[in-house]
Amino acid sequence: MNKLRLYAFLSFALSIVVVSSYGQVSNLSISDEYEKYRDSLKNTDYPWTLPIMGAKVRELGFDIPYPVGAMFTYGHSVQQLTIDDLAVSFDPNNLIDVSSFARLQSMQANVDAYQARVDFWLLPFLNIFGVGGRIRAVSNVHLGLPIDLRFNVTTEGTNAGWGAVVAGGVGPMVMTGNFVMNWTWTGNVNGPSSTTLFDGRVGYMFRFPRKPDKNLVVLVGASYLGLNRVSEGAADIDKILGITPEGRKEAAEQLDDWYNDLTDPAKELFGGIYDGFSGWLKNDESSKLYYSFSKRLYYPISMTVGANYQINHRFMLNGIYTFLGSREQITLSVNYRFGFRGKNFLRGLTL
Repeated sequence: MNKLRLYAFLSFALSIVVVSSYGQVSNLSISDEYEKYRDSLKNTDYPWTLPIMGAKVRELGFDIPYPVGAMFTYGHSVQQLTIDDLAVSFDPNNLIDVSSFARLQSMQANVDAYQARVDFWLLPFLNIFGVGGRIRAVSNVHLGLPIDLRFNVTTEGTNAGWGAVVAGGVGPMVMTGNFVMNWTWTGNVNGPSSTTLFDGRVGYMFRFPRKPDKNLVVLVGASYLGLNRVSEGAADIDKILGITPEGRKEAAEQLDDWYNDLTDPAKELFGGIYDGFSGWLKNDESSKLYYSFSKRLYYPISMTVGANYQINHRFMLNGIYTFLGSREQITLSVNYRFGFRGKNFLRGLTL
C-alpha cells in the first residue's frame, strides 16, 4: 500500500522540520557580566531590517536571534500506522470493502529523511519558515487474512511545506509553540498527501559567563500529528510484494481455501477480488490494484526531549528525541543565521 507507507514517512517529515527556534530572551536574573552585555545591547545599533520592531526590542535589552536562518536536518524514525475501512479492487470503478476480513497485522516504517529549511523572524516572537527535502522509507509489512504474507517495501518521496513558530522566554526559561503543514509526492498515489503538526516545548537555558552569545537549552515537550484521513490510489502489487514463485503458489492455495469456505452470497460479493488476485498469482495477469482506506496514528500524541546548543549568534546545533505514541525518532540539525542590513521596520514606533 504505497499510500500507507507514504503517511508513515510523511508524518516523520513533518516532525523533523520542527526544530528549536527561540525568540526574545530576557535577562531578569544575571551576573555582572550579563548586566554589562545587556547594557551593551541597549546602546548598540540594530543593523537588520527584520524582525519588525527588532530595534525597539534591542533597546529594551533583549538578545534576539539573527533574523534569517538556513538549516539542514537529518532524521531517522520508526513508526506504526493503523488503517480502517479498506476497499480494494482490480477495477477502479468497483471498489469492494474488505475490512470485514482483510487484516494488515502490522506495518513498521523505518524512515531516513533529509530536510532543508529557510526561516525568518517576522516579529520578535514569530518565526515563519518553508521546508523541502527527500525521504526514503523501508516498510516491514505483515498481511494477515486471507493471505498471510510478510514483505519489505522501499519508497522514496519529495516533500515541501511551511510553518510558524511562536517563541519567547522569561529569565532562563524558554517556550515555543509550532505549527507545520507538509505535502508529500510519491508515485502511484492520487495527488499530494498532507499532514499537520502541532508542537509545544519548554526549556531551560544554561549560559556561559565568559561568552554571552553562547548558550545551551535543554527542553521537553509534546506534539500532536494529524493526517488527512481518507486516502486512495493504485499500486503495482508485483513491485510491492516482490513475491517468489514458491510464495505465489502458497499464497494461491491460501486464497483458494479462503474463497471455498465462503457462503454463496459472500462469493458473489468478493468474486471480483478473488478472480483478480487468483489471476495475478497463478497466471501473471494484471497486478494493478486500486484501493481506498482511512488511516491514523494509533497514538497521535508523542513526547519530545532534546537540546539546542547555540555556538554563537550565527551557528546552532540541535538534537531532538521523540518517543511514546506511535513513533520513535531522532533528529539532528545544524543552523546558520544571518540578516539583511537596512532600516529596521517600525524602528520609530514608541512602545
